[in-house]
Amino acid sequence: MKSAIAYLIILIKFSSFVFSQKDSYSNYHSPLEIPLILSANFGEIRPNHFHMGIDFKTKGVEGQKILSIEEGYVSRIKISPYGYGKVIYVNHPNGITSVYAHCSAFVPKIDSIIKAYQTKLQNFEIEFFPTTTEIILKKGEHFAYSGNTGSSTAPHLHFELRDTKTETALNPLKFGFQIIDNIPPEIKGMKIYSVTNKGYLIKGKSKTIAVKKGLYGYYIGGNVTSITSDFCTETGGLGFGFETTDHYNQSANPLGIYESYLVVDNDTIFRQKMDSVSFETTKYINSHIDYDENHISKRKFQKSFRTKDNKLTIYNEKQLGVVKVKPNDSLKVVYTCLDINKNKSELKFNVKVSPGLINILAPLNYANYLFPDSSFTYQNKTTKIEIPEGCVYEPVLKNIKKPDPIYINSSSTPIQSPIKITVSLVGNNLPPEKYYITSNSNYLSTKYSNGFLSAESKSFGEYTVKIDTVKPIIASLNFLKTDTICKKPLLTFKISDSKTPITDYDLYIDGIWVVLEYESKGAYYFYRKTIPSSGKHVLKIIAKDACKNETTWEQEMYLE
Repeated sequence: MKSAIAYLIILIKFSSFVFSQKDSYSNYHSPLEIPLILSANFGEIRPNHFHMGIDFKTKGVEGQKILSIEEGYVSRIKISPYGYGKVIYVNHPNGITSVYAHCSAFVPKIDSIIKAYQTKLQNFEIEFFPTTTEIILKKGEHFAYSGNTGSSTAPHLHFELRDTKTETALNPLKFGFQIIDNIPPEIKGMKIYSVTNKGYLIKGKSKTIAVKKGLYGYYIGGNVTSITSDFCTETGGLGFGFETTDHYNQSANPLGIYESYLVVDNDTIFRQKMDSVSFETTKYINSHIDYDENHISKRKFQKSFRTKDNKLTIYNEKQLGVVKVKPNDSLKVVYTCLDINKNKSELKFNVKVSPGLINILAPLNYANYLFPDSSFTYQNKTTKIEIPEGCVYEPVLKNIKKPDPIYINSSSTPIQSPIKITVSLVGNNLPPEKYYITSNSNYLSTKYSNGFLSAESKSFGEYTVKIDTVKPIIASLNFLKTDTICKKPLLTFKISDSKTPITDYDLYIDGIWVVLEYESKGAYYFYRKTIPSSGKHVLKIIAKDACKNETTWEQEMYLE
């Protein structure tokens, strides 16, 4: 009852607060007791997504106190060996949700609730949604400790702000978490592309130009670059891309730019700004960057144009940014990029199109190509391939080969939405759960129905059906099978499978289920001693893989 009254007071206190994404709310409490130093900012280029928050350094160690930035209630808790690891979400009365990821531990009042939920489900990996009155936090209250759990590669706090209703990620540096910075972004290179009127790249028609920094700013050689007339087409034009990065005073970590715009012949034709990104559209980063260039050279050229199918909302101009040109044209171009503190870099240059013939593009054959604005289904008696509308970012060859393995295009071609593969299992003698589909040799979660296996894949490439009848292997790591006494506070194990993932793992001590945690980076499982240690105990682990093969490990020992 007291919790309910407390939260009602919080709601009343903020009932008059009107939230606008355009106005920064600068009265948040720091999420850490130590000085805030960035190691990553909002909107950085990551594989298949933008970085959806900011990363704060924690002095290279785990265990820094995490504090609630504002009054609110814990709305979601997720524990996973992947992704955000141990993460907590706090809803605030002003319509903002704060997110604290890669935690190492939680304070007792939260940890006890997590442990009870894990025990109820008998699972280390959980996700649940406490009631609005179950875990209430005050502004500045300590509730967790920083860590390195999940897919984190070093100790830090990944921090996010989201719109509570839409879950759209907001740039935290727009809400008072400012940093000292007077270093402007760096322009490292540029490319010019021949593109269609829909913003699609024309294969083999691009030019990379070196960008240098001089006494008076950035420049290209001679301040002019020439392109051949066959960059011109009847309906398309030119697109520009720029390789940029940013730094700030307190850290050498490369950061993403906040804003950029492109002016051609005194007309602003393209602008982008990293104020917010929705999780539904973040994968369109594969269309936002020159994906092939990044795949080959690891260089990240951000396009100052977009395809008509790109659904990102970071673009401020309605036009696609495609520049109409014809042979013998000359263009004056200015590219400007800024960080969130308005430190600015600029590149001015001219483009000269040589005289000559334009490129006459032959229309693409729908029989041979996949298109962003259409779906495609292939089916025969044994195989069905379903590719949804919006799956590809640009027209790509189907290049389907079958029967086993099945090939679709190439694994190096990015896709936005998963495709569905269905294959027949007629004539096989093993139970259907022993069969699974792989994508480029990677296991896919596979279902069986009416003689067919089906799975969804997040990539093109090679697909085949495989069999797993092999049981997982369980072994102790920091003690021996012959040990009768173990005084170590942490017991570690290796649970592995040569074919399919481990999908369930349970540790029982004297028949009672206890939490067995999994650390994905080291691929090991561990148990922190929590039970009374007097006397002999029976330890038993049961592990299952995705094809329901099961192994039991058992040992008697004194835990001191």
